[in-house]
Amino acid sequence: MGRRLVARAPPAVTLRAAGGRRAIRRRRRSPGAHFSAELVGTRSARSAAMATVSFDRGTLRIDGDPGGFDFVRYDARTGFHRAPAHRYRELLGAVDDRVAGSLLVPKAPITAPTLRPYQQQAIDSFETFGRRGVVVLPTGSGKTRVACAAIARAGCSALVLVPTRALLEQWRAVIATMYPGPIGVVGDGELSIEPITVMTFESAYRRLDAYGHRFGMLVVDEAHHFASGLRAEALEMCVAPVRLGLTATPPDPDSPGERRLRDLLGPVVCELGIDDLAGKHLADFDIVRVHVALAPDERAAYERDIAPYEELRREIRRVNPNADFQAIIGSIARVPGGRDVLAAMQRATKLAGFPRAKRDVVLTLATRHWPERVLAFTAVAEDAYAIGEDLLVPVITAETAREEREEVLARFSAGEVRMIASARVLNEGIDVPAASVAIIAGGALGAREHTQRIGRILRPQEGKRAIAYELVTLDTIDEARTRAKRRRLAARTSAAAR
Repeated sequence: MGRRLVARAPPAVTLRAAGGRRAIRRRRRSPGAHFSAELVGTRSARSAAMATVSFDRGTLRIDGDPGGFDFVRYDARTGFHRAPAHRYRELLGAVDDRVAGSLLVPKAPITAPTLRPYQQQAIDSFETFGRRGVVVLPTGSGKTRVACAAIARAGCSALVLVPTRALLEQWRAVIATMYPGPIGVVGDGELSIEPITVMTFESAYRRLDAYGHRFGMLVVDEAHHFASGLRAEALEMCVAPVRLGLTATPPDPDSPGERRLRDLLGPVVCELGIDDLAGKHLADFDIVRVHVALAPDERAAYERDIAPYEELRREIRRVNPNADFQAIIGSIARVPGGRDVLAAMQRATKLAGFPRAKRDVVLTLATRHWPERVLAFTAVAEDAYAIGEDLLVPVITAETAREEREEVLARFSAGEVRMIASARVLNEGIDVPAASVAIIAGGALGAREHTQRIGRILRPQEGKRAIAYELVTLDTIDEARTRAKRRRLAARTSAAAR
């Protein structure tokens, strides 16, 4: 998989702030227009006859009608036209800009980090596409450094959005090595706004209606989260013309999720997969699939709980052969007794995801690989705690306090702790470069989680060869979902290679 440039480079618009005026060179109005700016909080000097645009509670309020923009709507309640804040870039040059004066100004320049060739390629592609787009790189390949280089190149205020509290401190620490000014943090009990700010997704959803006009650049880590769901409104409330999405697991090409990200952040501008970088920029690795079987009592319980679901699923598929999983679940939930059927199906899924045989295999593999550093992944916290109890190793879940999590990861990096069990918290972003073995024990996970978990052990070290064990329960929904996951990964690889 090696898709690099996937669309034609857009036309250029260049803005320069000088002497309190903003000179605008515009080839033509375009959603993909190139934005290259030194945003220093000046106001556009435009004709009084033009419509004016200002930021108002997460939207753009337009006094007058700019004309020619299908995303502009008249708000009869207020007597103004309105547009989503993320459309600000498209309005530049057609309105009297009252937003730019609110943009924060960095208090010192960011020092651009030294980049590897593939990271430089990502930056070059991002520039070619007008500083708007999604960069797809595997876990462990240095997406944070790419983002810092892009922020340094843009030279304007920047907001970095991260999915978890754990990543707030990690991003702040990395940025602090390149930027001597104060770094704002919003989330995990902190609220400070600075020209360079790191904010959790949840905080962005709750607060960008007030702060969405303060930043010229938006960086979204693990951007695939915004391919669907109401939380995507957070990106709509930010005016930032420069937009960079980072992910190892983008939505499928031409899917609704891909189109949603294209609207909010831009197209995929560079894509490299694990196979492109393994052995040179990432550690070499092997994947070993270990099949286990249910014990007789587990098999009896599994068949009892899964049978009603399978019967209804077959009936729904007979009537609607194209029904997907969500449609099937919705249909079952509406029939009498359907919720009991779904509850039983969930019990069967949990049992297949971590039966006693998987628990025994985790113990065997952990013993075999001692004293290498091992990460064990489960689907639910209860199973992670079971591994922790069996092997007397620390457990990290969503409930783990920040101080405890940081202490465990520091001891793991130092070699004082040789194994960590985790339920999804370590899937995204958190650096664990010392890990060389992954035991993927949790069931019911998709292609995205699978890719992220393998990526956790691929950060390069001299002479390192990583190994990932994928545990699969035969003749269960766990095995069926594993096959489906492999098909999706193969389809993604094929599409990216075209």
